[in-house]
Amino acid sequence: MKSPFPEGFDEQPLIRELAGRYSIRKERTTSRRFSLFDTFDWRLFRRSLVLVASGNKMVLRKLHGRAILHSVEVSSPPVFSSDLPDGDLKEKLAPIVTVRALEKLAEVDTRSTTYRLLSRDGNIVARLVCEEGRLADDNERPAFWTSFRLRPVRGAPGSFQTVRKRWEKDGPPAGDNGNIYWEAMKAAGRTPGDYSTKVTIPSAPRMRSEEAVKIILRFLLQVIRINEAHLAEDRDTEFLHDYRVAIRRTRSALRQMKQVFPADVTRRFKKDFAFMGKLSNDLRDLDVHLQNEGIYKAMLPPAQRDDIGPLFDYLREKRTQVFWEFLPHLETRRYRKIIQDWDLFLNGPGNDFPDSPNAELPVRELAQKRIYKKYRRILKISNVMLENMADDMLHLLRIECKELRYLLEFFSSLFPREKIHDLIGQLKKLQDFLGEYNDFRVQQQRLQDLAGELPWNDSRSKKTVAAIGTLVKTMEREKRKAKKALAKTFSDYASIHKQKVYRELFGAGSSSV
Repeated sequence: MKSPFPEGFDEQPLIRELAGRYSIRKERTTSRRFSLFDTFDWRLFRRSLVLVASGNKMVLRKLHGRAILHSVEVSSPPVFSSDLPDGDLKEKLAPIVTVRALEKLAEVDTRSTTYRLLSRDGNIVARLVCEEGRLADDNERPAFWTSFRLRPVRGAPGSFQTVRKRWEKDGPPAGDNGNIYWEAMKAAGRTPGDYSTKVTIPSAPRMRSEEAVKIILRFLLQVIRINEAHLAEDRDTEFLHDYRVAIRRTRSALRQMKQVFPADVTRRFKKDFAFMGKLSNDLRDLDVHLQNEGIYKAMLPPAQRDDIGPLFDYLREKRTQVFWEFLPHLETRRYRKIIQDWDLFLNGPGNDFPDSPNAELPVRELAQKRIYKKYRRILKISNVMLENMADDMLHLLRIECKELRYLLEFFSSLFPREKIHDLIGQLKKLQDFLGEYNDFRVQQQRLQDLAGELPWNDSRSKKTVAAIGTLVKTMEREKRKAKKALAKTFSDYASIHKQKVYRELFGAGSSSV
């Protein structure tokens, strides 16, 4: 039997009360320190998982319940899942966490004291375990979590039931502080799940388009700022990734929400956010290459895998240089003014836009028109692409599909959830193939450029360049496979059935916007 105490409850009055009915003997007090880990974007929490470090052990368990799923001994807490020893825990975490860093969210000290309850004839009838938890090295504040547990003893089930019933009748009122995870997060000032890159607008089809688009863009500005604040730490490359995606989505929204804002405003900020995006292009490219180190090596024959090592040594040095060149841009007058002016436009006094006819348009109507127009453009491009799978057409199709997905995500709350979810899932599958093909194409060119940058001062450098050549040829074969799979995937995506779904959901607003 386990129950939380009311917040701030002291166990000593409880012990004195029990002493009126039983003899109380203190058995032992044990202490333990543990830390709770997750990624910045709460990937474990969102799957109802908790990663706990205590001593030299890492444990993965369910958020609700005490069952341990996997555990492993470590010499120090890992920064990335790749730092964990090979085994079940690493295999479970790796596809969830991917390249994100593991962050220590809270460090907790717990104290557990066990008391023996004896009847008047000296027999043990139960054990009472009192537990409390407080943030590590924080003795100024009361424990944020307290609980008791009545445990039966072997050979005395009847006596234990008597104690239990008496406790339920006359014991102290139960508190509301239950799962220690939630209480630890609260004490540490953390709110599980408080960061997400998913845009949502109210399900209000008649909302003015200008108001709805501003809600979307305010959210994206918040994402930009949150991630920008962590870029200088250079601990987790996904901060840069989320930062760049929010900029890209902002640019896409400005391009696609035509005549919602004044033309001069749209033109100015499209240019500004294009400038912001370019600042980190080189840094992101280097991050992608370094993240692919294991993949690149696996694509090479075993005899050449060590030969590629100097390439990544060079990339790491180059990334350090590019990173320190990038950071000062975030403090320049031009950059800060873009952010300041954009914030003022989005959050300043409301404005009427008489020269922006779509500002007053109900947002659902705007969404229908823009989504359906974008979908029909993709179909038109595909007719050319399927006859001539040229790189420039595939690149254009990739951009158009990305912008369609942004639209579907921006306005998902305005349409039936299951249908939108299915459309996004189908589109994502197509994007995966387009992205894979484009990645091979871009990486091939970049690797060839890098081969020219490497110093040719010894035989090892020549072996590295030879390994790069092998990698480029392997990528060419993989690119052809991706292109073949892409044709089949797109044929499915552009089927008559899919066209009907788009027409029924969005075709009512198919006139020009």
